Amino acid sequence: MQINVDCIPKDLINEIINMFRNAYAIYVYGGSLDCSGGDIDIAVFMEEPPREIPMIGNNVDLQVFKRPRNTLFFVYVIKTGQLIYGNPLDIDINASIRNELEMVDEREFLFLNSDDEVVVCKSLKELMFLLAAIKCGIHGSSNWYKMVNCLSGLGINVPTEFKHCLNPPSIDVLRNVGKPVLIRIIQELRAIRQSYGL
Repeated sequence: MQINVDCIPKDLINEIINMFRNAYAIYVYGGSLDCSGGDIDIAVFMEEPPREIPMIGNNVDLQVFKRPRNTLFFVYVIKTGQLIYGNPLDIDINASIRNELEMVDEREFLFLNSDDEVVVCKSLKELMFLLAAIKCGIHGSSNWYKMVNCLSGLGINVPTEFKHCLNPPSIDVLRNVGKPVLIRIIQELRAIRQSYGL
């Protein structure tokens, strides 16, 4: 197990492994792998997830799943994350991209119409990551900073207001700064979707 202990304390990894001995895979992913993220992102895959996810520190984002689905989130976890326990999983990147492209209209609708600021924030953030994944590849878009860098190369300035969607600013602020970005990203994604025959 090669983990940068400057970013992720080894005793934290051991605690999580001990807590989830029944897991068939545990991954660390995101910015915590290269010390660019504030949180330590951990995904646990197990047949019998606990009813309540235990809290482990302030900066640990721990999520438990039965199995991965063909979505971009799970592509990032499995393809760019680091397996710390269990057996490696696989996922179909092309199927995941297609599935995400089919959700573009739904995410646009949520950004424009939801009355929940977390939903508004996540809808545009997911669209930004999707465009970055298609344009710069999975490894070139695997965390916030890589995604921002990728989209800036396309002339799209990513608003920092969308970085922390679990604690976002107001809906008015999100829509005000996000709408020009949404319009540009939707244009790009619709053109890409046509090339996929969707």
